[in-house]
Amino acid sequence: MKKNPSRNTHLKNGPSKLLESINNSIDVDQRMYKEDIAGSIAHATMLGKQKIISKKDQTKIVNGLKVILQNINSGKIQFKSELEDIHMNIESLLFKQIGKTAGKLHTARSRNDQVVTDFKLWIKNNSINLDKQVQNLQKSLINVAKKNTVTVLLAELFLIKNINIVNAPKDTRKI
Repeated sequence: MKKNPSRNTHLKNGPSKLLESINNSIDVDQRMYKEDIAGSIAHATMLGKQKIISKKDQTKIVNGLKVILQNINSGKIQFKSELEDIHMNIESLLFKQIGKTAGKLHTARSRNDQVVTDFKLWIKNNSINLDKQVQNLQKSLINVAKKNTVTVLLAELFLIKNINIVNAPKDTRKI
């Protein structure tokens, strides 16, 4: 069994198939690839500006990440479930793209920092779209309520069952 680079290298056996299936989140978090790459580019840039890594290494990492982004956008890349998540997939792609210099990207950044930053960027980038979708849902619910102003529904409030309610706000009722 090939060892996953995110795991403790001192353990002889890999995880069970059950644990692998529980830990695998690439099907969900692959949508954060743009944020993961943007965060990594920003981090590599900071490392270069602070002279923690050389300008040459910074450029190599940033350019490698940009190539990976283009390849993902053009559909040339299939994420691998055995790498568990978007972070390990991008890291693996970067190692293939630029070699061992890719390892310098995690200098002064924990995996938790990376995950939280990616998630915050994803929320920021997608909150406007989510807000629009919620507004559309609200409009749809109002339209359904207007069409069913005298429809009686059975509801449950706490432990009281079968409470009759009318499915429309007072201002839309035509009773």
